Parts: sequence; C-alpha cells; structure tokens
Amino acid sequence: MTPRTWTLLTLTTGLFLTASAHAQTGPRVLFDAAHAQLAGNADWVLDEDGCGNVPRFPTPAQSGITASTPESYWTGAYSSFGVALAKAGYQLESLPPGNTFTYGTANPQDLTNYKVLVIPEPNTRFSAAEISALQSFVQNGGGLYMIGDHSNSDRNNDGYDAPEIFNELMVGTAWGLHFQVAPEPDNDITNDPDANYTADTTSPIVYTGPFGAARAGAGLSLHGSTTITLDPVQNPSVRGHVWSTSGTRDTNTRVTLATGGVGAGRIAAIGDSGPTEDITNGCNDTTFDDINLTSRDNATLALNVVAWLATTSGPAPDTTPPSAPTNLVASAASTSQIDLTWTAATDNVGVASYNVYRSLDGSNFAPYINVSDTGFADTGLAAATTYSYRVTALDNAGNESPASAVAAATTFAPPPPRVIINEILANELGTNTAGEFVELVNAGTTPVTLDGWTVSDGVGVRHVFAAGTTLSPGRALVVFASASAIPAGLSNAVGASSNALGLGNSGDTVTVRDAGGAIIDTFTYPLSLASRDGVSMNRSPDGSASGTFVLHTNLSTLANSPGRRVSGASF
Repeated sequence: MTPRTWTLLTLTTGLFLTASAHAQTGPRVLFDAAHAQLAGNADWVLDEDGCGNVPRFPTPAQSGITASTPESYWTGAYSSFGVALAKAGYQLESLPPGNTFTYGTANPQDLTNYKVLVIPEPNTRFSAAEISALQSFVQNGGGLYMIGDHSNSDRNNDGYDAPEIFNELMVGTAWGLHFQVAPEPDNDITNDPDANYTADTTSPIVYTGPFGAARAGAGLSLHGSTTITLDPVQNPSVRGHVWSTSGTRDTNTRVTLATGGVGAGRIAAIGDSGPTEDITNGCNDTTFDDINLTSRDNATLALNVVAWLATTSGPAPDTTPPSAPTNLVASAASTSQIDLTWTAATDNVGVASYNVYRSLDGSNFAPYINVSDTGFADTGLAAATTYSYRVTALDNAGNESPASAVAAATTFAPPPPRVIINEILANELGTNTAGEFVELVNAGTTPVTLDGWTVSDGVGVRHVFAAGTTLSPGRALVVFASASAIPAGLSNAVGASSNALGLGNSGDTVTVRDAGGAIIDTFTYPLSLASRDGVSMNRSPDGSASGTFVLHTNLSTLANSPGRRVSGASF
C-alpha cells in the first residue's frame, strides 16, 4: 500500500458493537504470518508479543473477547479484522514466522485443521511443497483468501511481491484468477471509494452476506492496488464483486475483489492489503485505519468474504483425471538403454506421478514402471531391439490420464567383434613346427565369445575354438601348432585342435572366421616376414587394428613374444 494522508476515525470500541459475544467454537481461521508479513513497513498480522514475535494464539486469549472488546485487544495491524471475526465466533490462529504450509501431515498447524486460510500480502515465495499443500487444501474443501497489493510492493527486496507470488501459486491450476503485475495494465491503481459493485444482487460478498450489505457509494478504499483478471473459461464459477472505477462491472478485467469455487473448496482475492488493516501495530510500521472507516465498506466486505469461504460443503472426491502427457520422446542411448522425456501433464489438484507403458510390438502395451519425474532411463535392454512406449499421468486420488502419443526407439547394435591377428610365427627355430603360433588380440571394447571360431592357413582349418572360450578386451590368446610347445607359465594359450598350423616359411595366408564362417581378420604374409628362424611378424603398433606387420626385432630386442606385448610385458 502506498503511503498517503488520512483523517482517521478510530472506533475505540471495535467493530460491530451490537454483536453479542460468542464462544469461539465456529470455523477455525488461520492467518499467515510466516511469509514476511512483517517485512519493511508492513504489519499484516493479528498480534505481536513484542515487535517481530507473532504467537500462534493471539494474546490475550480470544476467549476474553466480548461485544465491547476494542480492536486494540491485540496489537497487530490486522487486529480489527481478527477481533471482529472472534466476536462472530470464529477460532483464530496465526502461522508464526519460521513455519511452512503443510497438508495431510502430523503438523499441529497442518492446513487440514482449518476451514479458512487468510494470506495477507506475502513477501516470500511459497516452496513447491507449500504450493502443493495450498492447492490440496482448497481442492479438498478449504477456503483461501488471497490479499494482494500493488505491483512492485516488494517489501523485503527479494525480487518478488504479493501479486507475483499468488500468480506463481496458481500456475497449473484451474482457479481462473490472475493478479495484474508490471508491466501489465492496472497493476497499481488508487480508487477511493471503489464502489463499482456487481449488478448481481445475489452476491454473498456485496449484498447477501451475514455481515451486511454494501452501501451505495461507500465502497472499498484502495490506495495502491493491483487489479485481477478473471478466466471463466478455465473456471466457470469465478466471479467479480467489485471493479475499479475505470472498469466495467460484471466483466472479466479490472476486478478488485473476486471469488471462485475450486473442487470442494473456495478462493477469494483482493488487490490491496489496505482495506483490511488498522493502525494498532505498536511497532512504528506504516499502516492506516482503513478497516475502521465508517465511510467505507471495507469491514463488511472482508468479513463477508471469510463467512463465504467458511461455508463449503467439505471434501469431495477428486474424480478429474490429469491431462495426457505430451511431447513424449524416446532416444537410444546405448546398446542397452533408451531415454524417455515428456512434457508434464496438468491436473485440477496436482499430478502425483507417471505410469510408463512398454511394448515390443508397438501394439500391446503393459505397465512397466511408475516414476515421479518427466523422464526415465530404461536400462538392461536387448541390443538392436525396438521398444515402444506411452505414458500416463496419475493424481493423488488415483485418477489416470489418457495415454500420451506413442514413441519408439531402437537400441544400438553391438559393435562387431574386433579380434585381430596380432603376431604370427611361421618360421620356428630348427625344424620343430610345433612352435609355430598365431596370436589373437581383442582390440574392441566388449568381451568376445570365440565358440566355434576357426583359424586357417592357405590349405584349410587348423584350429576350432572350444565352447566357452572368451577373449576379454585388450587381452591376447595364442594358438600354438601343438600344446607341447606352449611355454611354461603361459596360461593364455591353446594347442591347435588339428595338432598343426602348417604355416609356410615362404609365405602363407592366416584367416580367422567366426562360427558362421564370416571372416573376422586375415593376413597374407610374404617371404620377407618369414625368412628369419624364430623371428615372428608383429603388428606395429602392437595390438592395434590399424597396425601393419613388421619383423618383431624391429620393435624390441625379443625375437617373438607369444601371449605378451612386444616388450615381453603382459597384456
């Protein structure tokens, strides 16, 4: 509210002197004081026990309030509002600073314990958990009074003011209200009096409420107010009751006081905190005695709002399913993983989770997993396989949305085996051909099963690998012409199943084929690489699929190195 000059009329005996005292056994009303309602020059609380200390239960106890109790009984700038409600039998509490809104918990001040929640000009944003709690409170039968202020009324300089905070609360809902914020029009207006009432004489706020009817020309005193825009398409029950003097009554824009039904609950919104404040703050804050002005209808309308919010029928079952998730995308991430993302669904209360359905044929989908996020990594899949998905949304009541469009992806095919011929000894020392060998290396990134694979020379198959033979990445396996020639201690070697390799000293071809007969690697060596007794031919670089064959002695002082690197080190 913008500071201004006033001639104050203080009602020393409080509001509604003719009302008789009531025991406070009526609806419980909670006033929020936990979202910087004391920031800057503000004082939007029922009572302070020392400046900045807001007790849960205002003191003195409201049980001591009678028809003649003055509003100064409590010392907050909302004391007049509170004392008048107490006289009418409402049970009042404050949510002190340092607390948060919850719904459905064991918290003594959980919102399930209250019928009406009044939030006067919040200056700190609600957390995601609080937004969920507030939306559930309203949906399940609670009444929420949102008291705003003009745009740029950020009293704690955190970058957010009350209209922005309330708009953020309503994102994803069907409440049908929007507080105007800068640079939108009519976000900071002054109307005194604002008596542009609805023509609907059944309005429970203006004409038929239990606290009386508004008077012609009296109106609200708005000094620094935003306006509210209605969306009756989104929420057919939303209604305006008062419009700014520049607005047209019973239209959807320039509304200053509005209400609406949501689920089993109700909401109300006003564009300014001024009409509900008084000057009993005791802490040198800048407040004005608007609610006590007998020339205005501030008190009548504010109290009628609370009475209307308190008369809901109670919780009703939520039978409205969320909307279908959209923009489902499936993307292969590996040979065994597909990543899913989608755009969140919306719901009249709130989306709780998502069901992911999966299919291998694109037609028959089965429930697969329930997740809380708008994405999921499906792992452990078969390579080179197409998987189809669709997603539905669930709310807390178990209502399931229609399914999203189908998205499909195919996992990557596994890389082909990268087993290479790495070293060949065709010209053994002396005449003992048992020492001939062919060394294979797995130059790929995955283990390779060699069951049924063969090693051949130019004549025919010389070795068939036994079942269960596996070659790990970066490892070597040597086939000797005979097991009798395997050096002591060399474990990664086998003897040729034919007990011979038949490698020609003047040149030959060595070929490795998989179990289906496909060539995995082949090399035809010339006389120049087989002309020296006991010297093998080896790839350079060692173990590289792109390496070329050279004499082993060109790479190290060793003549050969079966099952080891050219240096003699282990693979």
